[in-house]
Amino acid sequence: MKTASAAPIARVPILYEDDILVIADKPAGLPTQATLDKRRPHTYGILQKQLQENHPGAYLALHHRLDKDTSGVLLFCKDARYNQRISEMFKKHEFEKIYWALTQSGKCPGQWQVKDHLAEEAAPRSQRRRMHSVRSGGLLAITDFRKLETKKKGLLIEAKPRTGRMHQIRVHLAEAGLPILGDDLYNTPEGAKKAPRMMLHAHQLIFKHPHTLKMLTITSPPPADFLQTLKNLA
Repeated sequence: MKTASAAPIARVPILYEDDILVIADKPAGLPTQATLDKRRPHTYGILQKQLQENHPGAYLALHHRLDKDTSGVLLFCKDARYNQRISEMFKKHEFEKIYWALTQSGKCPGQWQVKDHLAEEAAPRSQRRRMHSVRSGGLLAITDFRKLETKKKGLLIEAKPRTGRMHQIRVHLAEAGLPILGDDLYNTPEGAKKAPRMMLHAHQLIFKHPHTLKMLTITSPPPADFLQTLKNLA
């Protein structure tokens, strides 16, 4: 299974922090939370240690997740009193999530929406969980897409998931004939080899602060490997 190769990560960059929220810039290749391998570093654990350097016993709660090889904006809560409100905001889709993806070349309109139902494959080909669209059953999944750039060897696509299903963007693009480069679960072996990791980046998170009620737009610039892969598509 392909993973992003990188030196051990000692700290996680922080994009925004106040008394209630901390928003990290998650590196690719680092799991969001603990895995079955207890020795494996993860974003939650590293960030918790960072916060405890100045505030021993600091509280930290995770409210959404990114796949291991997805980079970008990841929100945490520092005040337990706001957990319920933040959870409600996610359930009501009050957070606007904007992703960038590099995909294989293919035909698509300038803008389009995918609305279907997703379910886990009954007989996965490996131990890794894999989703697909189904005609009946499953969970509603909606994603808005926009083509940002057309290159000779691929596309830069913006994705706005309106629901939060597992692998939603990856499945919707793959089933549209536009699999994400480097995605060895939903792309062909040849397509997966065209990038050092899955080229999906959580670019922005837009929401109303749960306490101040001010609108916030938190942006994570695309990392170097994403930009280099985009350059290679020209």
